[in-house]
Amino acid sequence: MAAEAGSAAEGSGAGGGGVGRSKVDLERLRQMRVARQPIAMLTCYDYPTARILAECKVPLILVGDSAAMAVLGEDSTVPIGMDFLVTITRAVRRGAPGAYLMADMPFASYPDVPTATANAARFMQEAGADAVKLECDGRHVPIVAALAAAGIPVCAHLGLLPQRAGQLGGYRAQGRTLAAAERITQDAVNLWRAGAALLLLEAVPDAVSAAVHEKVDCPVLGCGGGPSCDGHVVVLHDLLGYTAKPARFVEVMGDVPAAVRAGVSAYVAAVEKRSYPAAKHQYTMKSER
Repeated sequence: MAAEAGSAAEGSGAGGGGVGRSKVDLERLRQMRVARQPIAMLTCYDYPTARILAECKVPLILVGDSAAMAVLGEDSTVPIGMDFLVTITRAVRRGAPGAYLMADMPFASYPDVPTATANAARFMQEAGADAVKLECDGRHVPIVAALAAAGIPVCAHLGLLPQRAGQLGGYRAQGRTLAAAERITQDAVNLWRAGAALLLLEAVPDAVSAAVHEKVDCPVLGCGGGPSCDGHVVVLHDLLGYTAKPARFVEVMGDVPAAVRAGVSAYVAAVEKRSYPAAKHQYTMKSER
């Protein structure tokens, strides 16, 4: 236990988010909004990657249901389930104990207040999450209010809702007409008034984000939401070059697949040429007396 606690303390310092505290909390995110200090947010799905994000001082990490597509190769986020997300959220928590950790509520995990409360509580109790994220519209006001009353911080996700892509006609930008923009803005305000601690706007015009930001008093995060948002999130695998055709709002800033290919190709060649394993990789028999 002592060694485990020591490791957590060390990781906590690494994951401080560059904001002057060993553990990023909701109050610090609110302060960043007031100070107009942009909040960098990324998805993460495993322990070793979480450690790297902590070293890079990423203050806000999302264990997204996007793992269904980015990690499991599914065509949508719908197939991923609670147990899997709880497990990987716990792994990310161990790797980045100092970050503010948000967990995605998967498809059909919040159809009513009792089910939503029970499932959200699992992320808090079993996985160590700091908040849960729900894909929302105005109909989710009672659920958000109930979770807030239960002490569970909620991020209300509006705009493009991947879990409902089938209803929306695909992965398309939202809020591009005046009526749609006004609906998203009013839903955001109502969800914030119901107790949402954060808002996330995906694939909406910056004018929508600006309108929401003006009317609420909580951090507004954007996933293709434009510069008016307090922070921005992209899928890490999109950022690092794993995705053939990333979304318009993604800037590819690394080529991790190239590094993996180089390392794997070198290993395969070494095995085939019998240069691996070499003498330095082998164990020897102990001499007996």
